[in-house]
Amino acid sequence: MKTFKPLNLMNDKGFWPEKVAIVDALKEVLTLGKCRSPMPVRDYGRYRDQEWRGQDDELVPYRSVDWYVYDALDERRMQVNSERILESFASEPWRNEDMLGDHYDLFIMEEDMFSPSENGEPEREYVVGKAQRLTAAVISTHRIDHIWGMPYSYLKTEVMRQLCFMFGVPDLGRDDVTLEGNSPRCRNVCILRPARDAPEDWERLTRDRLVHGPLCDDCTIDLRAFFDKADRQND
Repeated sequence: MKTFKPLNLMNDKGFWPEKVAIVDALKEVLTLGKCRSPMPVRDYGRYRDQEWRGQDDELVPYRSVDWYVYDALDERRMQVNSERILESFASEPWRNEDMLGDHYDLFIMEEDMFSPSENGEPEREYVVGKAQRLTAAVISTHRIDHIWGMPYSYLKTEVMRQLCFMFGVPDLGRDDVTLEGNSPRCRNVCILRPARDAPEDWERLTRDRLVHGPLCDDCTIDLRAFFDKADRQND
């Protein structure tokens, strides 16, 4: 699968006070990875195609952020199913080379999100972010919005985390990497270590990011290896 490809940004918040956190997180990940050829970034905002609703006023599949959220909504829990929404991004028709072509998706939403029990991974009552390798990442601001007056710092931490996970960092072959369900996590002082409890874990990760830097040495090496491969694909 290609590693050098455009990154699509989307949100469903209708307003975007935290956008600077998204942009700064992306810039820092690219800088840490020593990316020589920054990937194209396409900001779709609160994406709604001109034909996002059909004649019966139903949401048309894939044509709005509203559909992605509604299609993955568990109406009993009133939470978004993280696996379902990632599957929608992975299967969207725009990935056809005759259309947008292959790309990364980063979607920020207001709705709360949970992770179902799947492939031996236990159900999680809520998750702040979830990523599918080399495909898409979804972040819910529901649990970290305006915590202790630091929405910028917490969101920047989570965006950096999910971008790295989407880019395949950390490498599961390392001795200092553990599995959280089916997802690799770092065991060092690093923002890529496990985080489950909001806001406590995000407070800890953000504090460590500001004091020690975002990534440990090994995760930095992994990130640079990813971008080195992407740069060679783009040469």
